[in-house]
Amino acid sequence: MTQTRAVAEAERVWGTFEGLRDHLYAQFQETPFDRETGLPPEELEREVDAYLAAHPDQPRVLQKANVFRIVVTRGQICVDPVDWFADKLNHCDLVGKLVRRWLDEATQGPIAEESEWFRQAERLGVAHAPEGGLDRGHIAPGWDRMLSRGLTGLLEEATEAREALGAEATDEQLAFYEAVEMVYGATIEFANRLSRLAGGMAEVHPEHATRLRAIASACGHVPASAPRSFYEALQFVWLMHELIEMEGELVRSMGQFDRSLYPYYRADIESGHLTREQAKELIKFFWFKWYSRTRGRENGKNFVFGGQYPDGSEITNELTYLALEAYGELSTPDPKLSVRFLPDTEDRLYRRVADLIRNGRNSFVLMNDVPAVEALVRRGKAVEDARLHLPIGCYEPAVEGKEVGCTMNVTINLAKGVELTLHDGRDPLSGVQVGPRTGDPRGFSDFEQLFDAYAKQMDFIVTRSAECIRAGESQWPRINPSPLIAGTIDDCLSRGKDIGEGGAHYNSVGFVGAGLANACDSLLALRQTVYDDGRFTMQEMVDSLAGDFEGREPMRQYLVNRLPKWGNNEPEVDALAKRIADHYCAKVHTLTNHRGGPCQAALFTLTFALTGGEMTGALPDGRRARAALAPGVGSTSGLDKKGVTALMESVAKLDFMETPNGAVLDVTLHPTAVAGDEGLNAFVTLIKTFFSAGGYALQFNVFDVETLRDAQRHPDRYASLQIRVTGWSVYFTTLSEYEQNQFIIRNTHGA
Repeated sequence: MTQTRAVAEAERVWGTFEGLRDHLYAQFQETPFDRETGLPPEELEREVDAYLAAHPDQPRVLQKANVFRIVVTRGQICVDPVDWFADKLNHCDLVGKLVRRWLDEATQGPIAEESEWFRQAERLGVAHAPEGGLDRGHIAPGWDRMLSRGLTGLLEEATEAREALGAEATDEQLAFYEAVEMVYGATIEFANRLSRLAGGMAEVHPEHATRLRAIASACGHVPASAPRSFYEALQFVWLMHELIEMEGELVRSMGQFDRSLYPYYRADIESGHLTREQAKELIKFFWFKWYSRTRGRENGKNFVFGGQYPDGSEITNELTYLALEAYGELSTPDPKLSVRFLPDTEDRLYRRVADLIRNGRNSFVLMNDVPAVEALVRRGKAVEDARLHLPIGCYEPAVEGKEVGCTMNVTINLAKGVELTLHDGRDPLSGVQVGPRTGDPRGFSDFEQLFDAYAKQMDFIVTRSAECIRAGESQWPRINPSPLIAGTIDDCLSRGKDIGEGGAHYNSVGFVGAGLANACDSLLALRQTVYDDGRFTMQEMVDSLAGDFEGREPMRQYLVNRLPKWGNNEPEVDALAKRIADHYCAKVHTLTNHRGGPCQAALFTLTFALTGGEMTGALPDGRRARAALAPGVGSTSGLDKKGVTALMESVAKLDFMETPNGAVLDVTLHPTAVAGDEGLNAFVTLIKTFFSAGGYALQFNVFDVETLRDAQRHPDRYASLQIRVTGWSVYFTTLSEYEQNQFIIRNTHGA
């Protein structure tokens, strides 16, 4: 190739993202798999079925590893010549189908009794858990271990660990090591297949030869070995994400972007291998794959920025700001970004993030590292490990590469406890006795008796839910053995144990408490109107709730508008909210999971605000039956009448050192409040004030409600309008009319 042609070809490689955006958006819709590269789907499935039929008594970890091997080495593949990252495999979800079959067997067999109780509780809005009590959807692999050693290094580690055990190795351990070797070998071969295909395509697509040769070189090196460049590191991460999800786990944290990837970026910049603009374009291609795969319909993947190294020094660097710049230019709701702030974090980072949010790029969670780290330390993590936490999913910290934190294993309805207390443990909407009998509330002589009954209801729900989770986890090795991800997490290889067997250094389960404001406001209403001033009798209250306040609108209006509410910096209310939260967290922290690790408390709501609300009857706070619950740790929508500062002051009184599984406050601001330099300064001050008071995490919406209403009328004009619905962002116009209206109702007062 002449020098002139080489230069021209290189120029065509860069600066192409915007022109390819539509093509890249459609990349997962109809993938043109090369028929010559592997078995067609029906033959691949037959080969998998034949293997399973021939090995019915093989340990399941080996059955799954062999299915994985067959799929990734025999399935058809595809390399897109205009995309920087190779990944396409026609796997037909055969591994996922096997996992679901084993899950069905477990829920109908060994854990049937526990599953039935919990499924009933779930139907009544008491709590929610994934099917079978297993949270396979909130996990982070050990990105640092993978990147530093490559899969070949992890294979060497597995061999050394097995040899160290010698004759003492159990059959289960030997099967685990064999499975790890099999899936890592198959993964390396899959990458080599992509490499060979890309190399061959470079000969027949000369106009894309530079990129295809880069793909061939990268996939020939990673993930077998540690990456040599920023580009190879990105290819490594994306490929492992895809295969781990194919194995059966939803990867909800993509690691500490500006810590793990910074050495590769810095080396490329210093050597002249990449320019800053080229690195930014690679980030755009990389991140756009997540959005292309979900098309904005799922809740995003979490990339973390800021925070601290194990020695407490701050991470923020030039890659932090380059990535934020790329995110701002992408203007997509996925991926989502978490930013960890320290007391000495420079204003530049605050201002950059706040500026993006106020300009509609709101896929951010802002986290205060002080309570986040301390909460993990209180639950037994070494401080050096706690400083390397990653928010899993939305807000839930887990130690990078060392912790299997099933952070959304169960969500508990704090408001439902009030309802059960008023009906002696019976769900009034269905008539089912789901809680313990704590007495007829009409016979309670004072508020303390009422609160004691509420505490007993909540203790029962939490304890019973933990029993369900433990039963599900006891079957984890049979439902979803996971050798691909296990080898990336500290101690699994040295112990010869899978993640479901407690092989990880830290093993935790998240218990999320939802509807704090509803519980607090309801108990306060009962204390004030029934016990303190006698405005209503308990009989009147119970009857009114049973009839959903039908014919008693003056009473409901009094309960809604004339009583103090959580989120207004009212000492009496704030103390009660803290009492509820403290009791819930303390009870959760008495429990352990089947893997020998702790249960960890959290306070947020996510989509349970709607689903849990639909199954919860009328409450003493004036909320009608089946209405949404309050979001996060904030107030009931529209009842934070003293403004955002008072809301933050209330929330900051909670003890977030006792929420190791996370917490978040949703805040809605009007655009005029954060406009111009003065508005940006005010925005930053607001965030820093909340953190200095001990607040845990924030997420923001900045909009005028009239803009949302106009977007309903003219969706074509607002295609790029992003809103943060809960732990993730979406384009407003992609929501259903019902979802749009619910969001507007929830935010009308705040905006």
